[in-house]
Amino acid sequence: MFVSDLRHFLDIPDNAPGPARKMAEHLGFVVRAASAGEAGVPWVSAVPCRRRPGHRPCEGHIAVFRAHLPAPIEWRCSACGDEGVVSGWEGSPFDLRQPRSHSNDAPQREIALADPSAATLRDLRLLDTDCERLVFSMRSSGQGIVMVASADDLEELVGYVAAEANHETNRRRQKRLDDAFSVLSDALTAMDSGVAAPTAVKAAGGSAMIRRNADGLTGRWRIIEMELWGREDLELVAPAFIAFQPDGTGSFGFIVVNGSIDWRSDGIDHGRVEFSWDGSDEGDPVSGRGWAALEDGGFLGGRIYFHLGDDSGFRAERWVRDGPDQV
Repeated sequence: MFVSDLRHFLDIPDNAPGPARKMAEHLGFVVRAASAGEAGVPWVSAVPCRRRPGHRPCEGHIAVFRAHLPAPIEWRCSACGDEGVVSGWEGSPFDLRQPRSHSNDAPQREIALADPSAATLRDLRLLDTDCERLVFSMRSSGQGIVMVASADDLEELVGYVAAEANHETNRRRQKRLDDAFSVLSDALTAMDSGVAAPTAVKAAGGSAMIRRNADGLTGRWRIIEMELWGREDLELVAPAFIAFQPDGTGSFGFIVVNGSIDWRSDGIDHGRVEFSWDGSDEGDPVSGRGWAALEDGGFLGGRIYFHLGDDSGFRAERWVRDGPDQV
């Protein structure tokens, strides 16, 4: 058990060892979650476990318990059992306890999020206390991460996400902010229209996904052109392709590169998606991002980016091979 006093981790210097900085961040997340949620009842937050058993990220989330009176916060991973207590948290910048006079009687709805979107929201830098409480009160459930919010709460949070996305210069972080904005905007639109908000569904691999729309784009496409390589190079091993499944997954392959896709629509144009991917290039692990959009004439155009490497535009046509589209 890790016994800590949060006061020892406040204002930690930039030149502190990496493990100390990561522990300070972890304890800050734990305190925010425990103080944002209900006192006297243990619950599983959306905060991920910090450990990497077998050099792989632990899949658990942090369960927290805070007594009604000021007392150490207890925490424990839901998967690996890593646990600890935190004292000295009362009145710290991470104390998100709600004032007794504060209440919110507006109707609230559950909004399902995937772990990457939840992580992006925890990384927001300019939140007010109410929105920070909303983010850190998210819970882990069997259907993924769940946020409970009113339309007014969600509208305020969407505004903060949009503001940071508009001023972000790092392309990767901007992409994550744009994805989170899309998910929250869709949920807000659903709440305003009175229809059911997007819900988490189980993908084949068992992880929580958000079902998205991409009218006319799902299915398997044969890549016929890429900026950096000729047609013969593209099909060195097998026909080049890219595919998008309705559940938000997909895949692609060209030359000796293969990738698995996690895609989202942009929430506005259902004929366009953005995606992240990871895979291999001649057996070496690679990853990146990309986008794809329907073009005139029934073609699909887009661009695939390699992390810290090349990027190339592509053009594809519907895959036809002895029957209907294959995915």
